Amino acid sequence: MSEGNKRPRVGLALGGGGARGYAHIGVIRELRRAGIPIDLVAGTSMGAIVGSVLAAGLDVDKLEQVIRRLDINKLLSFPQNALGRLVGRATSDYLGLHRSVDWRHSWPEETQRFEEFIRLLTKGCSFETLKLPFAAVAADLDTGEQVVLRSGRLAPAVAASTALPGIRYPVYHQGRFLIDGGVVNTLPIDVAFELGAEVVIAVDVSTPLARGAVTNLDVLFQAEAIVAHELGQLQLELMRRRHGERLLVLEPQVTELKMLQLNEMDQPIQAGQAEARRQMPSVRRLTARGRAA
Repeated sequence: MSEGNKRPRVGLALGGGGARGYAHIGVIRELRRAGIPIDLVAGTSMGAIVGSVLAAGLDVDKLEQVIRRLDINKLLSFPQNALGRLVGRATSDYLGLHRSVDWRHSWPEETQRFEEFIRLLTKGCSFETLKLPFAAVAADLDTGEQVVLRSGRLAPAVAASTALPGIRYPVYHQGRFLIDGGVVNTLPIDVAFELGAEVVIAVDVSTPLARGAVTNLDVLFQAEAIVAHELGQLQLELMRRRHGERLLVLEPQVTELKMLQLNEMDQPIQAGQAEARRQMPSVRRLTARGRAA
């Protein structure tokens, strides 16, 4: 930790959660208004999108404006009719009834379109030309390993971090097939500390467990959600024990929003702002000058 009257190096860890990740915009807006410094960013999934824009030195208000003008569903997921066909095919694949098209030997159009979107948002930055240190978290499809992307081309790294299984295709990048980082690390607190943060503000927008499963498919998805939820809770508890008072976790109230309600921005952004305002005294203490390690 820096000595004397110098402030600690502040990291921001932005979690995954689909549309709930719009809360990151509200949190960052309030941190900026309060003059809270942000020195580096780590992001998973939607957190990687927002984090890459912030690290590029761009205003998150502009990100909100761009998303509102677009049909974001066409960039972040399949259209509803294709999604319906996908669910049927995915279920058959899960049961071993037939095999889908081999996407490993193609570069899907939607992946190209999304990468171009990120390039435009971040003004063509690479990791090396960003204004702030940034890392995006993905998972290796073949090994299950966490992959922390922090060098080279930015757009495919963010595309990989947001490649939600069953919704978007895996992304081939740096010699691996990569999928959504939320599979292995939905809230990259450890990555922010590894980037050099001395204190970390983490924004948790993870998926709550649904109630009232009706169909067999509901049960299948709920079973997978239980595993992911328990893993996320264990990881968060470990981070709290390891880092203690050097970590502050914000939890915007976005549990009613579904992951793929991507055209719903108002509620999560407002929830992010409200949580940041509620926690602002703690944020100020965490980031204060002369704070002891």
